[in-house]
Amino acid sequence: MKSKLVILLAILCLAACSKNSQEQGPPAASAVKAGAIVATCTPAQALALIKEKSNLLIIDVRDPAELREGKLKNSVLIPLMDIMRGKYSIPRDRPLLLVCAVGGRSYAAMQILASKGYHELYNVSGGIAAWKQAKLPLVF
Repeated sequence: MKSKLVILLAILCLAACSKNSQEQGPPAASAVKAGAIVATCTPAQALALIKEKSNLLIIDVRDPAELREGKLKNSVLIPLMDIMRGKYSIPRDRPLLLVCAVGGRSYAAMQILASKGYHELYNVSGGIAAWKQAKLPLVF
């Protein structure tokens, strides 16, 4: 069972890392089920979401050591392994913006949380690397 989860996670990460959307429109929905929003967005779209959704919860799924690269202001650290193990407390009534180093782990976290019934999820395509490339602000 555990090996199947690891294989699924690897496939999700590879699929997410292979997508590099540079569109500037609204986030692209990868799956919409029963009113749920599960979407990937560019850093610019993510910044727009941060500005327009006052109750947006930003979750950084990287490992603690990676925070030295900078993080999004007001983000909360919940490493992907904690999400995979169910060791988290995330409110279900808030939209979630997920970010990691390059977008793979946050995509996997988005899929896991969607399967657990979270209804509004956004993944930052390209992660912190794309955020930096777009010259958007980080805190250290």
